[in-house]
Amino acid sequence: MVKVLFFADSHLGFDFPIRPRISRRRRGWDFFNNYQLILDTAVEEGVDALVHGGDVFFRSKIPMPVIQKTYEPLLPVLERGIHMFIVPGNHERSRLPASPLFRHKNFHLFDRPRSFPMEMNGVDVTWSGFPNIRHNIQQEFPTQLNQIGFGSTPGALSILCMHQSIENALVGVQNYTFRKGADVIGRDQFPDYLDLVLSGHIHRQQVLRSTSGTPLIYSGSIERTSFAERLETKGFFILTLSKHKIEWEFRALPARPMYQWTLPSNLLDRHHLMRAIQAEAQELPSDAIFRIRSGAEKQLDILKISELRNELPESMNVDLIPLAGRTRSTWSAYSD
Repeated sequence: MVKVLFFADSHLGFDFPIRPRISRRRRGWDFFNNYQLILDTAVEEGVDALVHGGDVFFRSKIPMPVIQKTYEPLLPVLERGIHMFIVPGNHERSRLPASPLFRHKNFHLFDRPRSFPMEMNGVDVTWSGFPNIRHNIQQEFPTQLNQIGFGSTPGALSILCMHQSIENALVGVQNYTFRKGADVIGRDQFPDYLDLVLSGHIHRQQVLRSTSGTPLIYSGSIERTSFAERLETKGFFILTLSKHKIEWEFRALPARPMYQWTLPSNLLDRHHLMRAIQAEAQELPSDAIFRIRSGAEKQLDILKISELRNELPESMNVDLIPLAGRTRSTWSAYSD
């Protein structure tokens, strides 16, 4: 039996400025804390493989302190004999920042279409993958599979690791469903020789099936990156693989609650606006991510985000957004 921990979309560096212009609670530590929880779980439970499905970082240009903070905790994991497989995602522009860590015998990077065949606890496994393809993946997908070169170990479990959108994946509070198209792989495109597909990119955890029955697993992101994810449970998967059976279990991670509230449009003076906001905030958890939407244009001329943050608990993240349909840059309230 092979035990695997699968996670994705850690987006490290999100809201983690190296030289912040103002002092306020940042969400960056939420992501790093969950990242460390995952690594600790891998060690404590003695997994054989740790798979990251892509978007390790929040963007492609990452400050060196964030890179170091991301890579340094991986060495103790690799030294415990745990194999790590990483797919570069679209946020990394399909390429991870280089590191001496990449030369470790237990570190395996899908920097191009490739396979890593190996025996793990008496089970032959072919780990394969390719970096994110940003455009026309539907057309490119067969080419990527051909370049990988499956079949070098007959009878081995064939596992594909990637960072792409798949037909029927769901996202957002309105359950938007991806349909097969130029940038979405169809469920009928997965060959039947694949035993398992592990993918990042979609932030909601879910398990789909190819038309031939292969499990297509999204672990989702490790924290909420937008309000479209506010109802989603975040976490990772623990999988057990054998020659005849694949099982999985989703494990939840702590994720701070998100709340969005619209100001009453009839409140047009600072005193009553602040009283209403404070009353609403008192009903929320102290560590909430609180997004306040204006109900009238004039309210954004009266309120300043810096004043709101001073009035509300320091443990909250507070944001102020304009009326629906108005852009963020319209308002000086965002000049923090």
